[in-house]
Amino acid sequence: MINHVTHVFTDMAALRATINAEEIARLAESSSGQLVQIYCASNTQGQLADIASLISDCLPQAVIAGATTVGEVAYGRLMTGQTVIGFTFFASSQVTSVSMSCTDADAHQVGAEIGRRAKETSANVAGVLLLSTPLSIDASALLAGLQSTLGGHPVFGGGAGDYGAMKNSSVLCGDKQFEQGAVAVVFSGSELHLDTQTYLGWRPLSRPMRITKVDGLRVMQVDDQPAFEVYRRYLNIQDNESFFLNALEFPFLLEGDGGLMARVPIAVDQQGGLQFVADIHEGETFRIGYGDMDLVVENSKKLHDAMTQFSPEVIFLYTCGCRRFLMQENVELETLPFEKTAPTFGFYTYGEFFGSSNLSLLNSTMVVAGMREGERRTRKIRAGIENHSEDALGQPDPYANKHARVMSRLLRFIDTVTSELESSIQEVTKLSITDRLTKLVNRMRLDQVLEEQVKLASRYGTPFSAILLDVDEFKQVNDLHGHVIGDEVLVHVANLLAANTRSVDIVGRWGGEEFLIIAPNTLIDEAALLAEKLRRVLDSAEFSHIGRKTASFGLATYRQGDSVEQIVARADAALYEAKRAGRNNVKIG
Repeated sequence: MINHVTHVFTDMAALRATINAEEIARLAESSSGQLVQIYCASNTQGQLADIASLISDCLPQAVIAGATTVGEVAYGRLMTGQTVIGFTFFASSQVTSVSMSCTDADAHQVGAEIGRRAKETSANVAGVLLLSTPLSIDASALLAGLQSTLGGHPVFGGGAGDYGAMKNSSVLCGDKQFEQGAVAVVFSGSELHLDTQTYLGWRPLSRPMRITKVDGLRVMQVDDQPAFEVYRRYLNIQDNESFFLNALEFPFLLEGDGGLMARVPIAVDQQGGLQFVADIHEGETFRIGYGDMDLVVENSKKLHDAMTQFSPEVIFLYTCGCRRFLMQENVELETLPFEKTAPTFGFYTYGEFFGSSNLSLLNSTMVVAGMREGERRTRKIRAGIENHSEDALGQPDPYANKHARVMSRLLRFIDTVTSELESSIQEVTKLSITDRLTKLVNRMRLDQVLEEQVKLASRYGTPFSAILLDVDEFKQVNDLHGHVIGDEVLVHVANLLAANTRSVDIVGRWGGEEFLIIAPNTLIDEAALLAEKLRRVLDSAEFSHIGRKTASFGLATYRQGDSVEQIVARADAALYEAKRAGRNNVKIG
């Protein structure tokens, strides 16, 4: 069985009295593994060293780990400006630690070495608590290295913070303190069970935007404009010493493998780029997000229920500092109910670590880790908890949290209006680029795609080809059968072209009876094969009222330095040559 004791530090004498009390002495004597976590607002190395030294003297077998924070959690409650110490005693499991200093340059290598050492501690590794300093190292690279050697074991934890100064965070392992480094606490044992969960609670607010330039952990441009403009334009957030505190409630929301993933900017550089502590890639699409109080509380209840079913004996929380900022005095709505199930302890972070086979650095989330030894037991609501949680766990107050709820509903209104506007814009855009008769894209959209393909080919050397085709002797159809039948022929041709090209090809009506096919990543020989295939399809098709109808094809592929006009001109000249050669054939320009 796991036992946990929480101490809120006031002075060294009180801490010594707690450690020397009968309860901790008894638990320490009978335990096989001991973990002491120290989370504090202060980055004063002298005080942390004194606390760690006292604990080490009294509990020489204990693994001591800790971090500076942006808020402390004790008894499921938010503590601010405090030092909280959690003593956790395992009856049959083992606790070991690995710590290393680290820089940006060797973050991946350090992560791999920590994972290697952690895995070697035991054949029964159940999970790893990770603490690091993401403000001063590339934590994404650290996690990638860790994942490469750890072998799929669950990882949970958080990044050290510093109450908004953004420069003085540190982590602790025994008597060592690192301003650039990482600490891994390894839990092992055949009877040790872990349940780790995470959730976000943020919703997308803005239109989709694309990241167009990245330099390491800095996003330089969004939609080809300085990235900071996103916050200045939409939220009136200024580039000053309060930028992080003003922006942290409005992260970038990106689509990840497991759903939405948040990324919070921490600073603005001189070029208008945004500095992040987690990786973001060029080409990714995001929306500005906002915290939805109702969604946060709804998701937290699901997590409370899931954790109750797991029946943990201790619960550790690693929750993003922006959740404090969002929920203010209501933040305990999501943390305090865990205390009903088991002693709940942790801290508010700068980035959360979570995953096993897909280890991620998260922002804006809460990570919950429940632990127990042995089989699941039926647990009652913990006796005596009222001393710590009477207000939040008592009778619901219908007038409580109204400001947050009103804000949540206003934001939901904005979200709905934004969605409706986006739908309308998408519909108008679709109509503006669609040919009314054939339902293919029209000349305007084809011109846009040609411009895009030329830019890609010019920058990255990506080839593409253009196939221009004209329905042979189409004027006779209109003259003999009328324009209604002529329109039916054009629609039939359009359908045949769309059905016999790739999903990546762009098929459109160039004008009249001419059609254009833009084939990305396609060289001239491949384009010639496609054109010949389409020629045979049209030649063998049966058209209502008129029987057979053929088409002539002209091809051109991108050459270095080409403009759109030059490519189209070569395809048009090849089409004219095909017509002169007797129609119903393919020529290359």
